Amino acid sequence: MCVILVCPRDIRPDGRTLEACQKANPHGAGVGWRERGRVHWMKNLGADEVGELLPQLAGELVIHFRWASVGGVHPQLCHPFPVDRGAATKLSGTAKTLLFHNGTWKSHKDALGYLEREQERKIVGPVSDSRVLALLIAHTRNPDILDQIEGRFVVFGHKQTRLYGNWQEWAGMRCSNLAFRYEMEREDHRARWGIGRGKPLHDQVAEELELWGGGRS
Repeated sequence: MCVILVCPRDIRPDGRTLEACQKANPHGAGVGWRERGRVHWMKNLGADEVGELLPQLAGELVIHFRWASVGGVHPQLCHPFPVDRGAATKLSGTAKTLLFHNGTWKSHKDALGYLEREQERKIVGPVSDSRVLALLIAHTRNPDILDQIEGRFVVFGHKQTRLYGNWQEWAGMRCSNLAFRYEMEREDHRARWGIGRGKPLHDQVAEELELWGGGRS
């Protein structure tokens, strides 16, 4: 599924929210922010590392938690990707523009073949649909092609943030989806009913199934 959080200057997600995002999307997080006329990124982070990084960053920023669909679980395929000719898979760096993606783009193999023919070169390194999209936007110089592709996207430039697709507002942030809230509600129920306190694992599972209506009839 993945999730993207677009955070205004004065709003940051708390540790509980970050943990819920990670539980729902456990394959690596990334953060993009602006500094000195450039956008910067760090990725392949855990929720705790994101939480430690955020207080050091000023201004609007974007957080992505990945669920590996295309390309498999790979640190270099965490988001974001720089929108340039290489769409580098480095775990940190600076660029003029970054791409964050929530969704699955089924035509990425065709687009990759097109780019390699047009540019007469082989794209090296691990590849995902999101990385191919960053390459395609750089090649066409037109981020509005994202209007024609299903999904949610952030094009995060050194001056402007552009969102594509359907977004939701939550806790002062713009979120690509709210599926992570299930993890928060689940923990609330566990705390309310004391599930897991000093009980064997099979008893915990049985009680949780009862709680969610999945017990034996």
